[in-house]
Amino acid sequence: MDASNNGYVKQCIPVLGVFWYSGTDAIKEGEAFCFNTDYGTATAVDGRRNNFIERPSSSNNRAFAGVAMGDHAASSTGQMIEVAMPGSRGVNIALGADTVINTGYLTFQAGGGTGAGRFVKQGYVGRGSAYVRQTVTALLEDGMTGATISVDATDGKTVTVADSSDYTVGDILCILAGESDGTGVFTLGKHSIASITDGTTVVLSASCLSTLSTGSLTITGYVYSGNPKCQADLMDGEESGGTEFISPLNAGVVGQAYMVGGITFVPGIGTLAADCDVTFAQGTFPGELKGFYCLGTIGTSDFTVALATSGIKMDGSSALTEVLDFDAAGEFWHGEFRGARWFTRDFSGCTEG
Repeated sequence: MDASNNGYVKQCIPVLGVFWYSGTDAIKEGEAFCFNTDYGTATAVDGRRNNFIERPSSSNNRAFAGVAMGDHAASSTGQMIEVAMPGSRGVNIALGADTVINTGYLTFQAGGGTGAGRFVKQGYVGRGSAYVRQTVTALLEDGMTGATISVDATDGKTVTVADSSDYTVGDILCILAGESDGTGVFTLGKHSIASITDGTTVVLSASCLSTLSTGSLTITGYVYSGNPKCQADLMDGEESGGTEFISPLNAGVVGQAYMVGGITFVPGIGTLAADCDVTFAQGTFPGELKGFYCLGTIGTSDFTVALATSGIKMDGSSALTEVLDFDAAGEFWHGEFRGARWFTRDFSGCTEG
């Protein structure tokens, strides 16, 4: 790698990779990709595990490859794409958040359907995170708390927002997570806006629910035009693990699925009839990090993390069996696996039990 400025002074300095993307969908500049590390037969050597890339998911989130260097049309047979790898400076990242130059960093989103790969929230430092080097107003609406956007569950298309006065037909509602009543099931990812009814109501081009329900369901997500992006410097080092967004069941659930590594964001979803419990497994290596972060209000019952094997509380000695009472915006827990058990690194708002 030659990191010197060998060209026009205003150009970026990419660490360039060219990889095979086997997906058939269109690609936008700045979207993140991960290596397909489980490609082929597990017992056989296969170089395609470090040459094939795919959209970020809960199975490849700790194998960040980089971000697309340009737009690519959909291809039914897959295609080779140029990727700016970790260590690149001044490249574009695709946004799901507004940015202010030199005020922190963003981390790629894993999972979430067609929205995977955009940079929405801050996760851990390392590969997959990027320092922001440009101020950009990227969003028409930020609905991260779960309180400002909802959909009519009887048609899955009529969406109520806080303010649609600056929307235009063709803008995108990206759904990260949503209220789950056990019947209505969101199709996560990008949904095109087909028409604008009034200052708070829009209609999608197709239903955002794979299964319709009754009443309305709240949405955690954001609205944008085109492909907002900003200049950024891609971090190198240990894997950040990315970020994910989950949709707890209104009735409560034991064994809520979660992504290993990185940070899991829990949306505000109104009320839970019973606790939504993650059965938190042992880590896979010393130094592994994991975080849970609540984005909005959860009423009646709570989101909880129940450790499969007791860890150690923040005090450094007491047994940690669960983390309770995630039910308000900004509450979080960060843990580190030190080889035999999880240790609390920091927490706020929730309760160690």
